[in-house]
Amino acid sequence: MSKKSVMAVLVTLIVLVSGFNVYAQKTKQRYEILRLIRQEKLDLILPGAMRDNNVDMWIHVVESGKKDPLALDLGGWFEYRAWEPIGYYIFTDRGGDRIERIILGGEDQDGLYDIVGSGQDLRKFVEERDPKVIAINMSTWLPIANGLSHTAYLSMTEALGEKYAGRLVSAENFITDFRVRRVQREIIAFANACEIQRQIIDEVLRRIKPGITTREEVGWWAQDLLLAQGIFPSFEAATLHLPYMPGVSHSEVSDRSETWKPGYVFQRGDYISLDMGIGYLNFGTDFKRNVYILKEGEANAPKGLKHAWDRTLEAREIIRKTFIIGRTAGESLNAIVQALEAGGFVHTPSDDVSSQYRDLLNALGDSDKSGFSIDFHATGNTSVGDVTAGPSIAPWRKDRAHLMVQQNYIFAFEFMVHTWIPEWGKRISISYEDNSIVTEKGIEALYPWHEKIIIIR
Repeated sequence: MSKKSVMAVLVTLIVLVSGFNVYAQKTKQRYEILRLIRQEKLDLILPGAMRDNNVDMWIHVVESGKKDPLALDLGGWFEYRAWEPIGYYIFTDRGGDRIERIILGGEDQDGLYDIVGSGQDLRKFVEERDPKVIAINMSTWLPIANGLSHTAYLSMTEALGEKYAGRLVSAENFITDFRVRRVQREIIAFANACEIQRQIIDEVLRRIKPGITTREEVGWWAQDLLLAQGIFPSFEAATLHLPYMPGVSHSEVSDRSETWKPGYVFQRGDYISLDMGIGYLNFGTDFKRNVYILKEGEANAPKGLKHAWDRTLEAREIIRKTFIIGRTAGESLNAIVQALEAGGFVHTPSDDVSSQYRDLLNALGDSDKSGFSIDFHATGNTSVGDVTAGPSIAPWRKDRAHLMVQQNYIFAFEFMVHTWIPEWGKRISISYEDNSIVTEKGIEALYPWHEKIIIIR
């Protein structure tokens, strides 16, 4: 082997080893951050969440080999224990400023629990503490609080006996509070995730070359950039799947039936939007960016599109001044609707079932009035509002309307404004979405918001 070949091999090995060391440190750092968040949540959030919901004991039932929705929140280890197929997290309010923490049928690798024992000891532990209200992970509307299978429920109630089985209630409201009440390290971690996505989404959109780039290519570019950082999409499928791809809201030359195909090639005059999210630690993001591809001879976006964007930002500022903590989701929706209507916008709500939304848009015709619809959904731990915990401010999310908007509520600041664009002879819906937090000061940005339509030349 020549000296050059030897040197090339050595350099390659050094680079590989250095890369492995960097990723090893990243992995260790992420574990330490997540462990800190677990500890802070159990120490600082759990007592108030249990007491505010009148819960004496929380029994969270898990099954060996089956990932629980709160696995990343609670830590512990229950995998591949054939001799104890069912395990239990037990949290008991025994007074004081701390909740007792027990794992039965699993292991405590993080050192966050007080007692570790066998799942066969469930009844003994419960009898010794004699709770009056026992919350369990069973819910009709909150998926993350509904991880208890029917067979595991039968096993648990048999172990508890009739007396304590009669004291079981759903943990849905309690788990909601435990999730949405944030410690500072959670907010920092989520903001970091948002910034990672913002940089990636901006980069891949600016790579678009009209007449060359396809919808699918943009999605794969984003996936590869995420993978390079050891990060995945926030809403993962069980198998490999197509990536997030930009949607085409308007095309000067292409039929709508073509623009939805993964292989569609972007054309000049296309107005597009990319909606995506990333998974980082125990968090999931979800926000959009809007893009216009200039036609030949254009120096900027059409005047009508710029006007539509300005109207969208006007609506954003009205909403920002209106949305506050201390109201339920239902009350918040009513307040936002009233404020926007007072600002000259027309409410075009969707019940997400019938043609109500489209009918209201059609009724606006070519008037200069802008319609609007609201979809503030909880995000943070899971990007998709239908499955994560917390209030959701939208007409079709009625099962979350009773939930209170609390301090440090992380949500998708998502709404649509529908404005007539004379140059295109139709009404366009500008879909705006940024992830935000609401505090006692109002809505605050966690990263730079979407201020201008991205222009591709």
